[in-house]
Amino acid sequence: MAKLLFKEGEFKILSDDVGKLSGDEILKMIKIAGTTCYQKRETSKKTPVEFFQIIQKNRHYAMTEHSWRTIEIGPSSGTRDMVTAIEKIGFHLYKANNLFCITERPSSLLISGNVRMFNEAWIKTGSIFICGIQSLLAQENPILFSQYVHFDSLDSKDLKIVTNPKLTTKKEILIHRAMTVEFNKNSRGMTHETVRSRNGDEKITSYAQESTRYVDYAKGEMDLEQFQIKFILPYNDEFNFEQRINFSSDGVDYSFTPQEFTNLIENWYRALRKSGLRPEEARQWLPIGIKSQIVQTYNLNEWHHWFFLRTNKAAHPEIRFLAVNLLKEVQKRIPECFNDFQISEDGESAIYQEEDPLV
Repeated sequence: MAKLLFKEGEFKILSDDVGKLSGDEILKMIKIAGTTCYQKRETSKKTPVEFFQIIQKNRHYAMTEHSWRTIEIGPSSGTRDMVTAIEKIGFHLYKANNLFCITERPSSLLISGNVRMFNEAWIKTGSIFICGIQSLLAQENPILFSQYVHFDSLDSKDLKIVTNPKLTTKKEILIHRAMTVEFNKNSRGMTHETVRSRNGDEKITSYAQESTRYVDYAKGEMDLEQFQIKFILPYNDEFNFEQRINFSSDGVDYSFTPQEFTNLIENWYRALRKSGLRPEEARQWLPIGIKSQIVQTYNLNEWHHWFFLRTNKAAHPEIRFLAVNLLKEVQKRIPECFNDFQISEDGESAIYQEEDPLV
């Protein structure tokens, strides 16, 4: 019998400052994201290093986006030539991948991005300056950057590179700090909607979503008689989920409770699998309400925009429920960035208090 879940959507903040994770912790985060897609987190025997090497070999680079590094580049000597070199570094990085977050300080640049972005920047440009950045990052974790040639390309007397610099303003924190959140017991509709939250420059979004192609509901020994599909009910307190819904189709009258109808869908999927269809084929008949899991890594600027959209009273009820609860938590953790939202008295939505929600 299908399992119906009502308002059980949950979240877990995996890290509210991904850039401060160690290299080993980043590898663990990448494995968490990757095993979410195939629902293998509990059964995977691969170490984080082995898992990373496999996805690199298969060129499944999207999972390496669940990482973050911030560096500051400035001249040691303060000469005009080195200032010009720093400007070139910023230009080369942006040209290689325009998703890099780059902001100026009086005599230096703050640069943030994920592992994939830094790796691809080196591949695309071959810049001696970017190679110096890669060398520094490789010292931190040779596994994450081991597939590239590194050498000391910059004279430390002329150029200073600092990893994980202190962020001093709200704007710097929003742009150069990232947070990873896992959402679970949510509908496929919710995950479809949330991946649409991308908002341009200096707002970075990365996703790892449970796959309906590779995830089969008949686990273990593939018992096609026993598996159970989980469905997320609409977040509607006024709807009676025990009532019968009557309708006609092709001259035939039908009457189902929500439980009976979802049981029908589950049995239809089971029959399709028994007929020989693979999960990626049988899924075509699955509804958008099936349970799904997703991991999201954004910089705080994009999370700010996500809250602006998703806590609004007009937002989809399921996403708004999650967004308001997550907002309450991040207001405790990072108040300087999220206290410009005021949660409503009924606790079901939030209002942004300033004129322009975009930094």
